[in-house]
Amino acid sequence: MSTIQEQIAIDQVTSDIDLAKSMAFGKHDTITMVFSVSQESYTLYNGPDNARSSIADFPNSQSGTVSLDNSRMRELNIQSVNFGGTSELQFLPLGDPKTGGTITLNSKTISIEPVTGKWSIN
Repeated sequence: MSTIQEQIAIDQVTSDIDLAKSMAFGKHDTITMVFSVSQESYTLYNGPDNARSSIADFPNSQSGTVSLDNSRMRELNIQSVNFGGTSELQFLPLGDPKTGGTITLNSKTISIEPVTGKWSIN
């Protein structure tokens, strides 16, 4: 995969992380990104764990699901996702993540800090 395609995918994911964090704070609601390693995608939900609904109008999504498995990103692989033992990055109503963790795309790892939700790329 070219480094440009990999960077586009990283930009997509990190922009969506920032938007989910902002939405949680702005709407005073829980926003959850649920990653699917096998489907190379993630779906965004609002609401607490027991009352979630997908965010159908989330930008660049189809009914709340953002797929990285398209013709431009065919060689991109979500290698692993780990947020406290789950594949869910959840932002609480004040915009803080429930737990920090990592998302690995091919050879790059996006780390999300607990408390602040700030991300970095290794």
